[in-house]
Amino acid sequence: MSICGASPVAGSPTAPRSKSSEAKTPSCRPAITSEAKVARGRPVRDNERSMNKSRQLHPRAWVVLLMTGIYGSGQALAAVFVSVYLWVNSHDFGLVCRHYLALYIVTPFVFLLAGWYSQARDRLHMYRLGLVLHLAYYCLLLALRERSPDYAVVLGAFLGVTWGVFYAASNTFNFDVSVQGKREYFVGLLQTTRGAFRLFAPLLGGLVIKLAPERLDGYHRVFGVVIVLYAMCFALSFAMPRDNTPRPFRLRRALFPGKEQRDWRLIMLATIVQGGRENIFAFLLGLLIFLETGDELSVGGLASFQAIAGLVAAYLMGLAIAPRNRQRYMLWGTVFLVAGAAIVATRLTLTTLIVFGFLRSISGPMFGIPHASLRLDTIMKSAEEPAQRIEYMSAREVPLALGRILMMLFLIGLHSWLSQNALGLRIAIFTLCSMRIGTYLILCQTSAIRQGK
Repeated sequence: MSICGASPVAGSPTAPRSKSSEAKTPSCRPAITSEAKVARGRPVRDNERSMNKSRQLHPRAWVVLLMTGIYGSGQALAAVFVSVYLWVNSHDFGLVCRHYLALYIVTPFVFLLAGWYSQARDRLHMYRLGLVLHLAYYCLLLALRERSPDYAVVLGAFLGVTWGVFYAASNTFNFDVSVQGKREYFVGLLQTTRGAFRLFAPLLGGLVIKLAPERLDGYHRVFGVVIVLYAMCFALSFAMPRDNTPRPFRLRRALFPGKEQRDWRLIMLATIVQGGRENIFAFLLGLLIFLETGDELSVGGLASFQAIAGLVAAYLMGLAIAPRNRQRYMLWGTVFLVAGAAIVATRLTLTTLIVFGFLRSISGPMFGIPHASLRLDTIMKSAEEPAQRIEYMSAREVPLALGRILMMLFLIGLHSWLSQNALGLRIAIFTLCSMRIGTYLILCQTSAIRQGK
């Protein structure tokens, strides 16, 4: 047997070698054959192939992303101006709050009914009906014009019916086209798509209102464009497959989870805390910008600025976040939001609102992507069968609405008590943002976060 690096010679166990022979002596490192090179390169390609596979989406995912984007652009174009529209015609902050309070009270009841129908018939019916109701809502705003504040509560209740019907189906679509282990990537794409479609919609809406001969005519033109966008979503919905297999609607297990569903109980508890700020910023921040500037273009410009920041953050977070690092990103998302709230609580000016809007935009994907993925994974584990996903999504609307209602009542009471200055609004914003700390602490108790899965 020869030893690597030596050339045995007869009569000499370790004969000296010349420089020339030493140069020709093979190295101790084993020769790498073509097969070894292939074998050594295979793990890299396998990892790449595995990564690419983990980012493959459901065949219908792109349809859902497109519908979400178009719907989101409609929301960004008009929803941010609804609160301003009601304020311009009434100059009553309490009336604007009552409009949204009616919306939050009605939504969960209709969501449950729509969830039942989606199980008994088809979720596509509810999605299309929700779009039709959206069209009707903005048609009512166009018809009522300056008289809209007289029907603010009724309009809020009608929008609650619209939300309940629409989101019962839309949330189901998001669940159906996302797969466990790939949810962070899909949710990241979902938020990126929303951000991309919302980039210029608010700025365009503000510009249309600004350039219109009459301010209210500009609002009406914006609402008319939104009607067209919702009609496009309606047409795209025919690309989604039907699911008209009748199923029972067993809500009790999802709405009143037992001890064996500890993670889902924690998700429901966290949802109450989360509901305190869910969607409330959408109208509150836009209204505050208008009160500071008196200019709809500023409202749209800030909304577009937030969309750009949120778009970049959502894309990067969608690539970076995985089940093992959810807690870390949720923590940073909490820190950024509370820091922004602390700045506004110190002083309420246009500059502090812009800084707050930026921090809120990047904190949203940081916290929202892992939170949404965790919620969908928990639903999948808690449901006795995949078809029960609708019951769990419907049940979540109850604590979500409870949190919204409690916070709206708090906001109305605070404004009534401190209506002479901005202190009430500063306290409200800081309270809303600080509630994310509670959401974070509750979610950290789930088994998926504790185990890093």
